[in-house]
Amino acid sequence: MIVRWMAVGFAVWIAILLAFRFVGEWAFREGPWGVPWMLLIVPLALWAITHLLLLAMRVTPDDRSEAASIMALPGLLVGIYEINSFAFVFPNLDASLAGEFAILMFASYAAVILGGRTTLTVRWMAVGFAFWIGLAAAFGAAGNIALQPGPGGVSYAFLTLPLALLVLTYIVVKVMGVAVNDRSEAATTMAVPGFLVGLYEVDRFAVLFPEP
Repeated sequence: MIVRWMAVGFAVWIAILLAFRFVGEWAFREGPWGVPWMLLIVPLALWAITHLLLLAMRVTPDDRSEAASIMALPGLLVGIYEINSFAFVFPNLDASLAGEFAILMFASYAAVILGGRTTLTVRWMAVGFAFWIGLAAAFGAAGNIALQPGPGGVSYAFLTLPLALLVLTYIVVKVMGVAVNDRSEAATTMAVPGFLVGLYEVDRFAVLFPEP
């Protein structure tokens, strides 16, 4: 399952990258309330595509959450490069659109994960919101320290935080007695609030994380 859905995920996200590379300037035209049309359309389209793919490939309901989260993972990996090297990857787009593109990607990751869900556990959504809001508060208080350049100019936070979150998530699901078969569902549910909180953080970055 993992290899198949990783391959599907890479195909989907690279197709999105190519679409923005060649026709991206059309994507950021403003729609209702000043929101770009793509921010309204792409997440919904990806939710539908994910759901239909899972049905077409006859993935059982118990496995859909895992398959969708595996599909989302290549998007996160590709997205790191796209957002970090926005001007290089998308020379056809104004560099000032990098923030809006990051918001679109966060919404899209959440949509793909939700496309594989039949239910959202309130408990894990609550844990996820507490988790990510706590992380935002930590960056608000000590973000300048965390983002100091480390080896090769890469910040120490970038080197250590993903591993720390992996360990912390494992400890949380272990301590809360989550069955092995349910851990993927619990972890992906925890991740969804992170994307939603991240939308706001990217959009209001200067307000939430002012320079000292």
